[in-house]
Amino acid sequence: MESFLRLELNVAGIDAKIIEQNKSRFLVKQECRILFADLPDSDPERVPFDAGMDLLARELDLKQCSTAVIFAPWISICFRNIDLPFSSKKQMAQVLPFELETILPHDHKTCISDFHRLNLEEAPHQILTASILESDIETYFSSLARYGIKPVIITHKGYAAAVNFLKDRSDVNDCIFLHLSDQGSSTLVLVKNRVPCRVRVFKTDLLTPEKLIASVSRTLIGFEQQTGVESTFDVFVSSENTDLDLESIQKDLEQIPGCVPQSNRVDQMLETALPRERIEVNLLLPGVIPFSRINYLFNFCKEKYGSSSFLKTYFRYMVVASILALFAFGLSIINIHMDISNLERKIAANHHQALLIFTSTFPEKKKIQDPFLQMKANVQAVLKKSGIPKDTDPFIRGRDLTIVKIISEFSRAIDASTDMEISRLLFNNGRLVLSGSTDNFNSVNTIKSQLESSDLFKKVTISSAAADKKGDRVNFKFIIEM
Repeated sequence: MESFLRLELNVAGIDAKIIEQNKSRFLVKQECRILFADLPDSDPERVPFDAGMDLLARELDLKQCSTAVIFAPWISICFRNIDLPFSSKKQMAQVLPFELETILPHDHKTCISDFHRLNLEEAPHQILTASILESDIETYFSSLARYGIKPVIITHKGYAAAVNFLKDRSDVNDCIFLHLSDQGSSTLVLVKNRVPCRVRVFKTDLLTPEKLIASVSRTLIGFEQQTGVESTFDVFVSSENTDLDLESIQKDLEQIPGCVPQSNRVDQMLETALPRERIEVNLLLPGVIPFSRINYLFNFCKEKYGSSSFLKTYFRYMVVASILALFAFGLSIINIHMDISNLERKIAANHHQALLIFTSTFPEKKKIQDPFLQMKANVQAVLKKSGIPKDTDPFIRGRDLTIVKIISEFSRAIDASTDMEISRLLFNNGRLVLSGSTDNFNSVNTIKSQLESSDLFKKVTISSAAADKKGDRVNFKFIIEM
């Protein structure tokens, strides 16, 4: 798989890694950390992220990456819970910017937001949202574009760890997931029925155990009051700092009303002990890869910053256009067949009319192959007998063609080894009808090719070719333009 760039942003700097996925394994090929404090002061108005990318480009081989996953700084993302009067996701997306405008701390600046429904029976229209300034997203895209890299996932690190934890742990239903970052923030995610329902972000350096317990308690109480849902929650704690005593923190949280000690968890009247475990966040985040599908993951690559490919974005429209094109093609084929059918009916009607005229004019003629040519020949014969001069075609007269010359040309053009018997020869005014038989269908094509090699015969058409009643010969009929 192609390597991708993973950026973890915080107020201090940028942690960058080039990661390669090989099946289900992830390999960190290169990594580097840039501190904003070490950036040069040559351009104080330049965005720190843009300047930091210049330093990263010197340390890392960015040419091997075309996509990026960005964990945005915790301080730039706002989580909100709102209640809307309808359940249609499309309607929610349309009114969401107006609903968030008055409750986001961005002074009416343009934001990009993502959301999902909580799917609670007690609060059917409530959603959880995450928002970030569009100017931040624009900075990420424009800075990385200079190196041919496109962000495909921009999200919150602690929240991404929580939803990836749910993806890996199908045994967890209702829980509190606490992510302790070593970059100055902690993220609390409350999960009900495997759906993240509340997110709180705290500054780690100001978070004492007492304040942490108080914050979790307020989150639980607020959730119960806003939704009317009373439940108990398992507690899971992950940390990037290996020096923290996570078991002690987890014990403190389990003392909060509504939190169940995992060692005493009862599921369907059976004791199912879930031992306290150290959850390594570094084992969760590699699952967030470009174009990965993780339920309820917020992604700010939306709208004009969409991470979907052209085919994926417009797939529905392309399918509709293809169906319409096939429908139009089918109609055109039907129309062509109808035109051909109409022409065939007209030809058949003209042939029938010519046959009726011929039989009424020459009732003594029983064998009729080409009514038009036979009538023309008979009329000319009658004119000749009556002494009336015939209207000779000047083209034919100029070439002075005779049946003898035509038969002589047959003898010259058709090879002596060709099995061919002529049964009827009708010549009139530059058009020759030749009927006969041969040994097989291939010989019919051979005779046609040999006749076409003659300069005398301009166009040779096989009017018909069919096996006789005995099946040992093939009867043919040629129409030859002289």
